[in-house]
Amino acid sequence: MAILYSDELVTRVRNRLRQPLPGWSAQSLMATETHRQARMKIPSSAQRAGVLLLLYPDKQQQLCFPLIQRPTYNGAHSGQIAFPGGKIEPDDQNIEDTALRETQEEIGVGVTPSQILGRLSDLYIPVSQIVVTPVVAFVKEKPVYTPDSYEVAGTLDVSASDFLDQANQSRKKIKVRNMTLEVPAYLIQGHIIWGATAMMLAEFFSVLEEVK
Repeated sequence: MAILYSDELVTRVRNRLRQPLPGWSAQSLMATETHRQARMKIPSSAQRAGVLLLLYPDKQQQLCFPLIQRPTYNGAHSGQIAFPGGKIEPDDQNIEDTALRETQEEIGVGVTPSQILGRLSDLYIPVSQIVVTPVVAFVKEKPVYTPDSYEVAGTLDVSASDFLDQANQSRKKIKVRNMTLEVPAYLIQGHIIWGATAMMLAEFFSVLEEVK
């Protein structure tokens, strides 16, 4: 069933994000064993980062958002599907500034603070020792992307309804740093979306299920 855009739906999402969030109860649905073990062991030295979940209606008025594919490199997140975003910098006033700045830098999309709907729960990523805050925003038209080729291998436009389809949720075996792991994942347009990104999405879709 398609999730269709309406001003009322956007308002309901905004209002719901101002209330206590599902947090771990939703994130855990897509958590790896590593995330489960690290959840209560967040080091004081962990850095902060912000990512952006940018909602928009497509031509059929389905609620959609972009994801990015990271380039292949010698690092923990090589080739993975993710949100645009990155670490906080000294000039950022808050985590929302970080998410908007990084989105502009990575995919060339400018989003204003007035278009922000709210935040999801913080999530600790043990492999990079970063606490990530997902910021949710809405724009009324599909963005035009100008990806930074150094940070982004490609963009992927996805619909919210695809993630709510149980047929697109599974467990997959993946190879990470010479290890084979079986993880919960979303299977979207031939891509495996897992780990922290899947956990953040699980919380967002828990919120969306409440208000749609």
